[in-house]
Amino acid sequence: MSFVFVGAGWFFFAGRADRAAAFILVAAVAAAGAARLSIHDSKYQANALRSYKAGGYIDVSGRLYRSPGREPDRDVLFVDVRTVGTGLEEKPVRGRLRLSVPFVRETRRRLDFLVGDGIRASVRLSSGGSFRNFGAFSYERYLQGLNVHRRASTKSSLLVAKTGSAPAGSVRARVSRIRRGIQAELERRFPAPDGKDISSAGAVLEALLLGEDGRMDEPTVENLQKTGLYHLFAISGGHIAIINVLLFSLFRLVRMSRRASSLALAFFLVFYTVLVEGSPSVLRATLMTLAFLAGRLLWKDVHILNTIFASAFVLLLINPSSLSDIGFQLTYAATLTIILFAPPLLKKLPRLPLKAAELACLSVTAALGAAPLIARNFNRVTFSSLLLNLAAIPLVGLIMGIGYAFLPFAAAFPASAAPPAAVLGLLVAIFSRISHALDPFPFLSFRVPTPRAGILFGYFLFLGLSLVRPRFRGQRLAVLSGFFLFLLLLVLSPFRPSSPDLKVTLIDVGQGESILVEFPGRRAMLIDGGGLAASPFDVGERVVSPVLWRKGIKRIDYLVLTHPHPDHLDGLVAVARNFRVGEFWEGLPARNDGIYADLGRALPPTVIRRRCGRGSHFEEGPVSVDVLHPPLDAASGPAQVDNENSLVIRITLGGTAFLFMGDTGTATEQALLEAGVNLVSTVLKAGHHGSAASTSSDFLAAVRPRLVLVSAGEGNTYGFPSPGVLARCRSAGAEVLRTDLDGAVEIRTDGRHLAVRTADFRLTRTTKSMIIVVD
Repeated sequence: MSFVFVGAGWFFFAGRADRAAAFILVAAVAAAGAARLSIHDSKYQANALRSYKAGGYIDVSGRLYRSPGREPDRDVLFVDVRTVGTGLEEKPVRGRLRLSVPFVRETRRRLDFLVGDGIRASVRLSSGGSFRNFGAFSYERYLQGLNVHRRASTKSSLLVAKTGSAPAGSVRARVSRIRRGIQAELERRFPAPDGKDISSAGAVLEALLLGEDGRMDEPTVENLQKTGLYHLFAISGGHIAIINVLLFSLFRLVRMSRRASSLALAFFLVFYTVLVEGSPSVLRATLMTLAFLAGRLLWKDVHILNTIFASAFVLLLINPSSLSDIGFQLTYAATLTIILFAPPLLKKLPRLPLKAAELACLSVTAALGAAPLIARNFNRVTFSSLLLNLAAIPLVGLIMGIGYAFLPFAAAFPASAAPPAAVLGLLVAIFSRISHALDPFPFLSFRVPTPRAGILFGYFLFLGLSLVRPRFRGQRLAVLSGFFLFLLLLVLSPFRPSSPDLKVTLIDVGQGESILVEFPGRRAMLIDGGGLAASPFDVGERVVSPVLWRKGIKRIDYLVLTHPHPDHLDGLVAVARNFRVGEFWEGLPARNDGIYADLGRALPPTVIRRRCGRGSHFEEGPVSVDVLHPPLDAASGPAQVDNENSLVIRITLGGTAFLFMGDTGTATEQALLEAGVNLVSTVLKAGHHGSAASTSSDFLAAVRPRLVLVSAGEGNTYGFPSPGVLARCRSAGAEVLRTDLDGAVEIRTDGRHLAVRTADFRLTRTTKSMIIVVD
């Protein structure tokens, strides 16, 4: 098909029909890209490691194809797998593996491997994405873009062994050693307070100089995202631009010719790309710069749009999956809007000292292309970056310039390196102060629900039409009015779809629990927020909040905490920060400390707080909400944090009822049976993640569920759900859906029928949806 389009394009070009030829050639490129993507996907899906099935731990061996990544609680190894073994059997299996190895700073140092080192590890393979929710970020697609076929984890670094060194003379190993030396120098000059890792300032420098942002702490990352300055830490076009400015200034100072300076810059950029190990963002920016430099060397006049599209074409030819990568989209959207809109805007701005007008122009025009994509993918609109960039960009350039000079100086003169290290630390501290300068003005950065595709289309349509020469009176005013209308819709997100049905979604939060209840109309209840104990990963921010934003939710009318255990509580803190909350429900009071105290601070004073227990009854339109446990008089002061003190909630619409058991077990089940409360429910959410001490046969006989839901993490170490629970549910005639296999589960009901769908493919193991008729 592509050859047909190309032939037709040349035919029209020969006939001087340039527009038709261009249109047909674009169609040819699109057809070729679709074919290349199909081949690439097929090859990826057929990989032996990706399709390898293993029930428990297996042994893998291979070589590292890039340097280990470092995060606060883990090291990440990237292994080119050669063999896989189970017991005494070992067979060749090829593929690329992302392996997480726990890091406990009190017990060991970081893994010190280089590219090309051979390793052998005992690992547990994972399948699919980390959290499988409807319309969520596809971690599997992300891994495909990185050409990683599988992810895995291991319980301890003791299960990872080095089996050989990198081949002698390996260039990549030498570059990896340089990279490791830079990290060691930063760790030595900027140590953590306990001396066992890197400090916050050192982590910032590591991110700026090497693009390794994994060790930046969560508050720093959150602040940079909120202020819109995080782009300065994801090594990309901004870093390459800063490097270009620094090197061209140096070359001009030593009076190098344009050709010599272009060649020297090209050589350095290739080395820098190898040093940061070809991260996609750096590769994009480097290709764009090299294409531009090549054009300058070969031709007198270079059309920068041609170089941009040429670099995109090469990248997509190498890896067509890049097209769905948000980094790829942001890079080219921001670059295109800078090229198209910066020159005319700059003509209208006055000349200001320190090139302030140019910086402001670049910041605004880049935001024109990036802002809608950031709103859609990260649910944030920020105006603060337009102001903060004026100071932050030059300061980052200064930090990078001094940092790259400091590293060889420290290696050559270690005894004299303390003063320049102190200067770098001071500059990082100044940057931190700048990033917090607009904290008193929170309206400059706020969260928004995921904008609909139509809003994005209208935004970019009118943005493009603003470049079209006016052909009738009032055209420019109409276009600007349309653009600002869609910009307003993007910022305000006024649309919240109404539903006549009751919807319940068991969110996939891993080894935790979170349930969204959407009542008929537009009101919503969130029961628990998930959480990963002893992990810096914020489930509320990264998993639960995006689920709510994709549904257009801006307000949680009822925020419910069943009990203050981390896997139910922790995620609610971020939810309370990100959404307006009407009422907060809890059962027995807890001690006001730790994460529970953080939640209290995150809830505004205007929130109505209710202590609920057996007998608490609420009506939400046609839906009844009853709290069945614990008894209201169970405790007067802070109660013991115990699974059996969880709230048990029954929600009813017509002939359909949902029974949510929290983390309760057989003791609470027996108490409910003895209390004689109505337990009959169509859907039962099993207590305590389906542990063996829950969901007894007597309790199932009283509830008579048609469907049992279990919230559990894939491959969790507790063995949830218990095989005994699954057997008892099958004996009771109930279908079981579990987040570790099926991902998120959504149930919609009008009181008579239940429509069930799952985010993964294994609902009844053959289909993704089913209908249950309530008797």
